[in-house]
Amino acid sequence: MSPELPASALYSHPSLARLWKKVHLACSPFILRPTVRQLYSQPAPLLRSHLKTQPYHVVALGCAEGHKESLLLRKLPPPSHLTTADTSLAMATIAARKLPAKRKSAKKLDLTSPSSLSRVLQSHSNLPPPTRLLTLFGVLPNLDPLPLLSQLAKSLHPCDLLLFSTNLAPGENPRAGAVRILPQYENPPTRRWLEAAARRYRPRLPQGQLVFQINSDPRQTSLARIEARWISSRSTKIIFSSRRPTAPQVEAWLRSCKLLRLGRWIEPRGEEGLWLVRSHPSLGRDPKPRKG
Repeated sequence: MSPELPASALYSHPSLARLWKKVHLACSPFILRPTVRQLYSQPAPLLRSHLKTQPYHVVALGCAEGHKESLLLRKLPPPSHLTTADTSLAMATIAARKLPAKRKSAKKLDLTSPSSLSRVLQSHSNLPPPTRLLTLFGVLPNLDPLPLLSQLAKSLHPCDLLLFSTNLAPGENPRAGAVRILPQYENPPTRRWLEAAARRYRPRLPQGQLVFQINSDPRQTSLARIEARWISSRSTKIIFSSRRPTAPQVEAWLRSCKLLRLGRWIEPRGEEGLWLVRSHPSLGRDPKPRKG
């Protein structure tokens, strides 16, 4: 397997964050299609049924500027506490200002670092129970999903909820589905962002060119992965990767991580989905069922 840039390197400088924002505005289905935006408010009725007991705390992981979180939270009672966390602290700060809550904090987070994630999740461990709502929107495809979901599963308290999104490969064939959505990645704004990340990376990469490919994920060969590779005469380095699972593959991740699905929402084209999960009762950490 070719060496890969850490995902944090793509947002490690304010200029890269600005280029990513241009990609998001020009290419993201979230911006271009109302049905994708509507997806993020659909879990609200089910969440309200789980958040009847106040207070609750929202931890927005990898939130960028909080656009997706805002669509959800406007449909929920304001949380008593809000923590926004992102690789870009500037973006997390913007999200904290935008999202409703009685008390707020913004933190820098590297989702590729277990210790960084643990610090964010433990930073409010003295807050009152019973419920934290952890959100993870838009970042799972760019990370190794099983270690991250496994760590989150182990971090969930008995009453906690995790709502995460993932980009999907539409249809039943992962590779064919990835081919269909490749233009969302192979385009000029995305190329400018990733080439800038390659130039800024240290140690400096040799002269080369950026090439987009669809490959199998090395840890799950049935999983289609869109990659942008920096190819030179001396070496090849993966600058960016996006895993595009099918919905059944996501369900397999949940079983592997011992997470119990409470709800699932998939947009009409089958290119994006949301899962609401909690700790599986088999772990012995589930709260007693409420009467009535």
